[in-house]
Amino acid sequence: MTRQQKMVRILCLILAIVMFLGVATTVIYFLASSINAYENQAPAQVCNTSSLKDSEDVLVSVGLMYGDNITTSFQIESEAGYDVGIVDLDGDRSFKKVWDLWDPVYAVMSDGNISKTGMTYYFSTYTEYPLLGGYPVHFDCEDLSREDFEELIYATQNYLWQMGLYAIPAYIHTGYALRTGHFATWNDAAEYLEVIQTIYPDRYCSVVQPKDTAVSVVNPYTDVIAFEFDCGAKEEFGIQAKTGSDGNAYIRTPAGNVYDGVFCFKRYNNGTVDGVSLINVLPLECYIAGVLPSEITNTWPIEVQREFAITVRSFTLTHIHKHSYFGFDLCNTTDCQVYKGAGKVNDTVMEAVTGTKGKVVTYQGDIITAYYSSSMGGVTVSPTDAWGGNQEVPYLRAIETPWEDYQGHSNGFWITEASPEGIYECLVKAGYNDLKGPVDDIRITEFAKNSSYVKKLLLTDIYGNQLEIVNTDRIRISLSAFLNSANFVVGRGSVEYETREPYDSLALGGVQNPGKTEDTEKTETEKPDEGPKDKAYGYIDLDTYVVATSGSTERSYRYGPVKVITADGEIEHSKNDVFVISKDNAEAYLGADGLSFLKDYQEYQSDDEDGSGDNGEDNSVPEESAPVQAAVQGIPEIVKKTEYAENPNNFIFVGKGWGHGVGISQYGSYDLAMMGYKAEDILLAYFVGADIINYHDSNNFR
Repeated sequence: MTRQQKMVRILCLILAIVMFLGVATTVIYFLASSINAYENQAPAQVCNTSSLKDSEDVLVSVGLMYGDNITTSFQIESEAGYDVGIVDLDGDRSFKKVWDLWDPVYAVMSDGNISKTGMTYYFSTYTEYPLLGGYPVHFDCEDLSREDFEELIYATQNYLWQMGLYAIPAYIHTGYALRTGHFATWNDAAEYLEVIQTIYPDRYCSVVQPKDTAVSVVNPYTDVIAFEFDCGAKEEFGIQAKTGSDGNAYIRTPAGNVYDGVFCFKRYNNGTVDGVSLINVLPLECYIAGVLPSEITNTWPIEVQREFAITVRSFTLTHIHKHSYFGFDLCNTTDCQVYKGAGKVNDTVMEAVTGTKGKVVTYQGDIITAYYSSSMGGVTVSPTDAWGGNQEVPYLRAIETPWEDYQGHSNGFWITEASPEGIYECLVKAGYNDLKGPVDDIRITEFAKNSSYVKKLLLTDIYGNQLEIVNTDRIRISLSAFLNSANFVVGRGSVEYETREPYDSLALGGVQNPGKTEDTEKTETEKPDEGPKDKAYGYIDLDTYVVATSGSTERSYRYGPVKVITADGEIEHSKNDVFVISKDNAEAYLGADGLSFLKDYQEYQSDDEDGSGDNGEDNSVPEESAPVQAAVQGIPEIVKKTEYAENPNNFIFVGKGWGHGVGISQYGSYDLAMMGYKAEDILLAYFVGADIINYHDSNNFR
């Protein structure tokens, strides 16, 4: 026996004696801490969403932490333990189980030398000795089945405990691996390599260094590593909760949110931050249920919930892969849709999602891009005016929404005062450097087409420098400290504005029991009994008609006046004041009610730019939806008011709406639902000319 071999044996004996006591203490602490940690935190009851989990033909991946918003570790909790496995985020996103973990609380963290303060793990500095080293000894077990690998761990554990070590199951690339002894350096691990190799002399053994594609799962109360994973970024580590005693299978986060589906932990290192990004992969319908109470209130009427479920489903299916750069579909913020898991899902939300399962809004067979905002302020804006571009979207045209009680909602009407210096500083923060000092003048130079949203805003500083901001949503974002939407007017010292008084009642138009049908499935075609149906109140836009003028027979133009020949001669009219009566819609104009409606509201406005009506598309006027007909009757009159700034040198903004203003209004939908309208009618009031079908029957379902 060589001198080196004797030293190894002596070292093993010393370690066995010293570490035996340490291991025994660790095991006791491990068991007690794990039990107490969970028993001291009684989870709140959560609605059972298991019925939504069969919609696995679409799995949605949602970024919860990514980019610069990542941490070294993230703690999770589940009552009954976890299934551990693999997820191919670039593939079908399905979950392949490879292991079980039974403790309720774990921290998933980056691979490396790790230290800890309180319950927070972080990468160790060069000057401190790590709590968990990043250099384990590694047995390659890729040739073993799950059952054989488990037997190996049980057989090996006793030997390792004698050396003060413990067995760590791992999954590396294409198979299992056994690891032990996480050391601070490669040299520290190498000193144990020969001793550990003697346990299984025929199995390859090596020292592994930290990798930026690997993660470790640690019990945060014992700091014992329970599992390790590294598939070289080709597949990601996935973990999902086992079904608990109440039939739910949720993962709970330190913030108190609970989530359906699988948590994927993906290593991310951009040179500035290094840690684990967190991605939630879950069935489509589970995701929709999580968005509803995060975007709107779960106590709102069921028809709003149903309408919004269809809207969210449509938006989701047209935004798959929006954030593919980060490795997921959608984020959990207003940049996509606010999503905070299943914690606020209630019976109403469940009824809305299950009752509309698979339904989406389509236009000519394609699922639409179903944009929505919190409130509009009485009118919407087209996406071309909001974000630019030349391609009009027919179902997202600007329309008036007179049913929206924006004065009665907390975020529907707003007034802000801003100093010249404050506006300048806001623009600098937004990235503009055209102005060199306090703002001296603000002028609205152009409104959006058929809308009161501001399309172009010209600002001048005290030195005469000018800045023009174009597109409504760019204006809103650039002056976000003062604007909630681009639907505003502005003045210095004071500003005159138009608004409606708050509604006396949401029962606009005096509708009797609107939409109260016993058979919910029939609501797609049934409408409230508010008056004449079929072509009633149909508005025919002049862009689709030839107008006889004094000079010739020609087509009308969008912004030009129309000359009408009467007994008194030629009279010029604004095009909005002229309408067409034909045999198809004459019934609507019989009596004062029909004529009164036309003065109050014009729903349909053509998007054909040159007024020719010949754009290769169907230019026929769609039948108006029921909400448009009834909501306009009896609305409060528009009144003019003046708002004064406290400091006459300041600018005063008076605005309506909250958000970008494109598509459907959440609060406007609420108003229509309170009037008794069904989800389908609410959707078609905003998305002009659209249909509602199952996404499997659409043209563009992936």
